[in-house]
Amino acid sequence: MNLTSLELAKDRARIYKNYLQMEIDAKANINKLAFLDRGIEKSPYQQEIKNYPDYLKQKPDGLKVISSIPGPNNPLKLTPFPSLGEVPQINSQALNFLHAEIKEACVCIGTFVDGKIQAQWLGKNALTNAEQWSATKIIPLLNIVSQVNSKYPDCDIDNCVVRDGNGLRHDFYFYDLAKDMISYASNIASSNSLAAMFKRFDTRIGLEQWLKSATGNNNLIFRGDYGENPYHNNPKIFDLSKKQVLLSAPLNSTKQKNSVSAYDLTRLISMLGWHFHIEQRSRMKGSQWNSLESIVRAMGHDSARYVDVAIKTLGMESLITSPVIISKLGYGLSSIRGTLETVYVALVRFVDERPKAAGKPAKLRTLAMTLRAEKPVGGSSVDRLAIELDARFCAEVTEILRRLFAEEF
Repeated sequence: MNLTSLELAKDRARIYKNYLQMEIDAKANINKLAFLDRGIEKSPYQQEIKNYPDYLKQKPDGLKVISSIPGPNNPLKLTPFPSLGEVPQINSQALNFLHAEIKEACVCIGTFVDGKIQAQWLGKNALTNAEQWSATKIIPLLNIVSQVNSKYPDCDIDNCVVRDGNGLRHDFYFYDLAKDMISYASNIASSNSLAAMFKRFDTRIGLEQWLKSATGNNNLIFRGDYGENPYHNNPKIFDLSKKQVLLSAPLNSTKQKNSVSAYDLTRLISMLGWHFHIEQRSRMKGSQWNSLESIVRAMGHDSARYVDVAIKTLGMESLITSPVIISKLGYGLSSIRGTLETVYVALVRFVDERPKAAGKPAKLRTLAMTLRAEKPVGGSSVDRLAIELDARFCAEVTEILRRLFAEEF
């Protein structure tokens, strides 16, 4: 019997070795890694990004497509999606299979029950706060939509530009700036300067409080920047259809650090991707889908393509339909901790067509995840450490998706 790619992928040492070889073949180094820096241009999903908002609205019809329900003996329990500010019960043993270099992780598997998403929360130090590098850049984007839609529920952020309050630079569409920040394309400005600008639409304490009230993690700190000055120091959100300013930058307050948990990021991206399928009490304050979907499309352009590589390795590329992959990478060399670190927050959803071959309905599968990995610097060359960490990270994302496909969680 021929083993399928999915079964062969159980050999994680082999998968890691293959990925490491791909790094070497690509002549990867710390500044250009095979998977973290792969870029959307090579992605088979690039043409699907425009469809992501529609795919995320779809739910299983119970006939042609069903949701994957955990079996009666499964130790993981389905629970209703938590209300705003409520921390769910996270199974802290369920991710013990992850490699030791993955220091913190949180995975949330979504299952449709009566048309609404119920969740299984899995963790490995999921509530431990840490510097999550650029993965936190999605937080200000979601906060802006929450603020704008709270005041103007009918506003579509796609009609909005970010205007320089000092009148020195051109207007750019909110979406184009968000996409430029997430893709690292630097068509308009550097990702870090754009992130610092997006953070200017609330006070540091206000933004931190908004995040706490969404996830319920009252120990997080979110008052840092990204090492560069904001692209605009005094930005305004201007609605071209209303012809008015919707949001201006408040006075700035003292900078501190960013320290949030893997759970916080998983919670936020699941609230974004599953917006349509969670109760009103669980949704981001004020946020409307016609604005949130702009962030979904922007996040389709993340340069890290771990999920793309995993799906291909598992032999599933031609067996899934209606795919959504939204994500944000984080990466850095911490001089304080003496470590090289990678962070990845992602939400995936697709219809698994395999059961149809046996005359059964296809299965909708979806999960949100955040992983943070680190490797101590020292000993071998930093380029070698970087490619080992990138290959390891990709192998762990592959294992998470293998378990999703094989229903092994």
